[in-house]
Amino acid sequence: MVPIVVELAFFDRFSRAGLLGPDVKTLKGRWDIASLARLLEHKDPVVQYEAAEALGNIGDERAVGPLINALKRHEFSGVRWKAAEALSKIGNPAVEALVATLQYPDDDVRWKAAIALGEIGNPDAVEPLIRLLSDEDRFVRSRAAQALSMIGEPAVPSLMHALRMAEPGMRWGAALALGKIKNPLAVEPLILTLADEQMMVRAEAAAALAAIGTPALGPLMAFLKGAKGETRIEVMTALGELKNADAIEPLIQLLENADDGERQAIADAIDAILIPAVGPLVCRIRDGPPKKNTKTRK
Repeated sequence: MVPIVVELAFFDRFSRAGLLGPDVKTLKGRWDIASLARLLEHKDPVVQYEAAEALGNIGDERAVGPLINALKRHEFSGVRWKAAEALSKIGNPAVEALVATLQYPDDDVRWKAAIALGEIGNPDAVEPLIRLLSDEDRFVRSRAAQALSMIGEPAVPSLMHALRMAEPGMRWGAALALGKIKNPLAVEPLILTLADEQMMVRAEAAAALAAIGTPALGPLMAFLKGAKGETRIEVMTALGELKNADAIEPLIQLLENADDGERQAIADAIDAILIPAVGPLVCRIRDGPPKKNTKTRK
């Protein structure tokens, strides 16, 4: 009895996978958009997944509506993701519908739509994604920031403006995205953000400056001269994260008039700069010269 049940289950799966049922490959070859769109509502998630993938590979804008429906309404995250991926492959014709989907109640849908917009890279998505940086869900905010970084340079002016917005999540996400884009134009706004009232925003601004690297060194040093209190310490921390040896001497010169908190920040910054450079040297000294191969060739 058991072998019969197993065989029947296999036959059912075999047929639903497409060999005796929907033939997704053939429909794709025919560019049969309507039939593939109907398969997005098939009872088998495997068929739905394959249909979404086929529609994305074809890239026809007629599939945008059915794929958006699959993204919003499907119970399986994998099918949703494949629908979002397909929409990103269709590209600009899908932007308007994806932007509208950023307001969908399900956070899983919102972040997938955001990433699809980032993949497309259309500047029209910048402002809607900026607004998504204030989403109630932290993961959605981080995916919106990632999407903006994928769009890249066209998003920089709006992201720099977002660093001054009232919503802390928006400032945090803007700093995160700017750190990934690494445009030197963002250095000054990010330095000013080191004085933000929110620790998470200050930390992300420091990390962004570290990611931008050498172009941030001079402006940070100049800003440090007039910085006070917590902002002064944040600048010192950012200089440490740059890991640029040119900051060591100016930091040492600050020790004479530094209070206890500043002295600790200076020490931590110098540690952060020196350890990556000195660590390998210390290991070489400790381990000695490389051992010679004593084996003789025959």
